[in-house]
Amino acid sequence: MLDAAVRTAIRLVPFVGIVGTIIATVVDAFTPGGDLGRDLLENSVLWTIGVQGWMTGCGHMFVGEPIAESIGWPPKTPWQWEVGLASLATGVLGVIASGFGDEFTLATIIAFSVFYLGAAVGHVREMVTRRNFTAGNAGPIFFFDVLVPIYLIVLYVIVT
Repeated sequence: MLDAAVRTAIRLVPFVGIVGTIIATVVDAFTPGGDLGRDLLENSVLWTIGVQGWMTGCGHMFVGEPIAESIGWPPKTPWQWEVGLASLATGVLGVIASGFGDEFTLATIIAFSVFYLGAAVGHVREMVTRRNFTAGNAGPIFFFDVLVPIYLIVLYVIVT
């Protein structure tokens, strides 16, 4: 049963940040005196970097075997703990970013973007060299790894 729940969660995780951002921003839009652009930026950083980073970090660290399988990589290797810590680190930055100003938010977006765009390069390498088109390598998470950093960079430039 746990295995089925973990597999479902793996498929849904790439969408949690996007859905959280949309819901939080819609709520903020109905709050008087808000700044929609700033709210969208802060919610995007909180949800797509912060909340999602905590989720992916804890997933890699504590339920790594099905995640490794979904990526097409061997389980029980040190890379999972390290990737989990890196995801958790960016997640912590994303959760606290709005309290520290634009420069901290920019640094958070840069750290996240380097990590996730770098991961996307690794996924492409796996697709090309090993023909690894498993869902965790070439599915929604790959597109998250590419599109979300670009989205956050563009949004930051527009809003600040």
